[in-house]
Amino acid sequence: MVSKRNKINLKANEGSILMLVLWILAFLVLLSLGLGSTTSLDQRLVSYQRDRLMALYLAKAGYFRALVELEQDPTPQVDSYLDPWAYNLEAFQRATLGEGSFTVSYLLPGEDGSEGVVYGVVDEDRKVNLNTASQAVLLRLPGMTDEMADSVLDWRAEDRGLGERLGEVKDRPFEVLEELLLVEGMTDEVFQALQPFITVYTDGKVNLNTAPREVLKALGMGEGLVNKLLYFRRELDDIRGTGDGQSFTGLGSAEQQLNAFDALTPQEAAQLTNLIAQNRLKVTSGVFRIHSTGAVRDGKIIRSVEGIVQRGTGPSSSVTLLSWHEY
Repeated sequence: MVSKRNKINLKANEGSILMLVLWILAFLVLLSLGLGSTTSLDQRLVSYQRDRLMALYLAKAGYFRALVELEQDPTPQVDSYLDPWAYNLEAFQRATLGEGSFTVSYLLPGEDGSEGVVYGVVDEDRKVNLNTASQAVLLRLPGMTDEMADSVLDWRAEDRGLGERLGEVKDRPFEVLEELLLVEGMTDEVFQALQPFITVYTDGKVNLNTAPREVLKALGMGEGLVNKLLYFRRELDDIRGTGDGQSFTGLGSAEQQLNAFDALTPQEAAQLTNLIAQNRLKVTSGVFRIHSTGAVRDGKIIRSVEGIVQRGTGPSSSVTLLSWHEY
């Protein structure tokens, strides 16, 4: 027969065991919740990294799509805004691929200072080459000062004295545009204003078919000649990509083409003739900047790539990669 005291101890033990079991259950519940939260976070991180990788490969797909347009250029002897690589909504504007899309585009400064988006590839040959431009050309670029222009020339000839003593001329060309920020007097604001109009990759000649107003004026063209050139190239409906504009087919006939469209004054004709004679112009482009963006999750995750390529001449239209960035 169990005594009254033993019954009380038994009930106390049972109560302690029950409390212990409850505490263990509570701990297990909290542990499972913690593990579930950690697993959910891990899954989200994995999903995020997967989507970032997917966006990167979409951006690369846009880059290769642009290469196709460059290699299949129907008029390689002339490059202008009429070419499919220059403006192509169907190929470059949010082109769907798999679970995302890619866009090949660049910003084009407008006449009023605003920037418009152009769905295409930008040719570097529409720009002024920092490594070959004269002081006069540099000074006519937006925001450039005498101090900055002199600093650019000093940078290009930094080791010239030593080179001459050694019996050879050694200079230091700009290798990337960002080096311009290191020259005396340069500011971020001026650099941003200059960036759309300068390059370090071309042969120094400017494409008459694609050069913007700022570059044409930097070359020494007057306002009247620049206006006539831009009006000659303008597409009739003011909508880029419709193919109803004009382009110069050769330097030998450029003055004749422009004069037939809008009569040149003797001064304007002399300006154009002198630039052609000085070997400062051309009607083709060989170096192109491709900026492609890949997007997934309705644009919530974006990656971009930018490649600068040089297109082959003659029968070969293959391209050589000069610079590559991923971000």
